Amino acid sequence: MDKDRRKQILKNLKQNQGKSDEEINQLLQKEELLKSFVGLNEVETKKALTLYDQYVSEHSFESLAEKSTLINLVYLEVLNDRIKLFIEQEFKDKNGAIPLKMNEQLTYNTTQIMQLKEKLGMLKDKADESALELMNELKEKALVYYSEHAGCTTVRCPNCQQLFNLLMDISNLTPEKCTFFKDTLLYNLPLLNLYHLKKITKEEVANVLGVHQNYVDFIYNNLYLRELENNEEK
Repeated sequence: MDKDRRKQILKNLKQNQGKSDEEINQLLQKEELLKSFVGLNEVETKKALTLYDQYVSEHSFESLAEKSTLINLVYLEVLNDRIKLFIEQEFKDKNGAIPLKMNEQLTYNTTQIMQLKEKLGMLKDKADESALELMNELKEKALVYYSEHAGCTTVRCPNCQQLFNLLMDISNLTPEKCTFFKDTLLYNLPLLNLYHLKKITKEEVANVLGVHQNYVDFIYNNLYLRELENNEEK
């Protein structure tokens, strides 16, 4: 399913009414994370999500490449726990015997984990980094975040991960009439004109407004057609 379409579905759910775009994006990211951890059981998936959130809060990964690498890291770490449990059970069931293949896989996975952590800069000793290096690292992450969230006024701090609002400079802005509302109802006259002339479909109108098609019927029949009738009478 298209990402924007899925985001709209989440926004329209009763339990998500009133949530900000940032919160909806977080729900969408969680769904995508769950898909990335396919193959893990329920307990392992919860452990993977917790570990992922912990790493993100501690190290501030912003780019898609970093987050993808982090997902692979977490997946390997959870698999390592599974292998350790398997080795432990084999040790008990077979009088101290250690399955060599699983032990080799554990060693290989551990090496991969360390390499991924090094790639993500998770092995750096913060005490050894200078203030300038830390500042440049945060600056780089902030610029990546800005490029991916341009236009947002509610953003996340790349250091502590807390949400905060940006104050916009409105000195050069001019007030304009909002064309997507009629009083307090979501409504757009040029859009409905196109629909009335059958140049676009009801589904397309609903997608642009981000509403159900029944809502399009409501505003078209109760507002648009009445206005059209009143203008013709004049």
